[in-house]
Amino acid sequence: MISPSFGISTDYSGSALRFGLVEIKPIEVVETINRFGIKFKRTIRKFESLQPSQSFSDLVILNNEMIFAKIGIPDWFEAGKLVEIYSQRSIERYEQDTELKRTIEELRKSHRIGKPLLSFTRFMINRFESKREQFLEIEAERFLNSNFPLSFYNNFVVSDNTFYDFLKVLEQVVRIYEFRAMYSRSFQVYSGHIEEMKRKIRPILDQMDACLFLESCLKKYVTVWNAKSYDEIYKEPEFLDINKLDHSRFEQLNNDFKIKLSEIRRFLLDYDPNILQKELNLENEPTAKMFSKIVMLPSSSLSLER
Repeated sequence: MISPSFGISTDYSGSALRFGLVEIKPIEVVETINRFGIKFKRTIRKFESLQPSQSFSDLVILNNEMIFAKIGIPDWFEAGKLVEIYSQRSIERYEQDTELKRTIEELRKSHRIGKPLLSFTRFMINRFESKREQFLEIEAERFLNSNFPLSFYNNFVVSDNTFYDFLKVLEQVVRIYEFRAMYSRSFQVYSGHIEEMKRKIRPILDQMDACLFLESCLKKYVTVWNAKSYDEIYKEPEFLDINKLDHSRFEQLNNDFKIKLSEIRRFLLDYDPNILQKELNLENEPTAKMFSKIVMLPSSSLSLER
């Protein structure tokens, strides 16, 4: 069985993009090079990290504290212990992601030759593309092991599609401004283009982070209220029962997520009007894709009977 905890990696995807595209500043460095016994100096442009105000661990812990303060928890759990469990899981996953860490480090070491910021953005897109089918299978399997309506899980599929659109919009912004920066002779002009890029990117990241936060609230609410022990939190409940939830609380969290999901799609339209064409078929397309995954799963013939 695919673990329902695996998914879009919302716990650190936004942070990774911030560290790679926003928490940086361009610098000029003079290097001494020895060629055939002759020394000469050259000036290269690189990026260095802006010292983040909080470590990744701090950000994850704060995020989980905010989530569990918002959703409320059953009497048989302690909020602090849930924060610890979910935070540790995210931190361990991040620490084991050597590919991501290496890519960010290479970005920080790169000089102006090539397009390091665009390469990093495309790396994140390629990572997401390689896992999209797996994300779809996860939501299909969650549906089969629950009594929630298909429309509930379909919203998460829409969210995955929106995240992909968000990455493509980031790619467009980065391409434009890094291209302008590359052909700037003056370092001041070069830095100005990079700073303008960061100003364009920040509101997109803020909107996406807000959406991912509400999605995480909803998913953790469903999981926690379907678990009877910390063991089940670690492993994920085998069956998700909608009847174990407070209906009004569930509807509120679900509506908050759906509203924010619609808001960010409208927000992305300002950056890429072509998303409008996807928007017209958004409701039916993910459902069709998800249903095709459901009927292909081995247990589907039995589990589809509600």
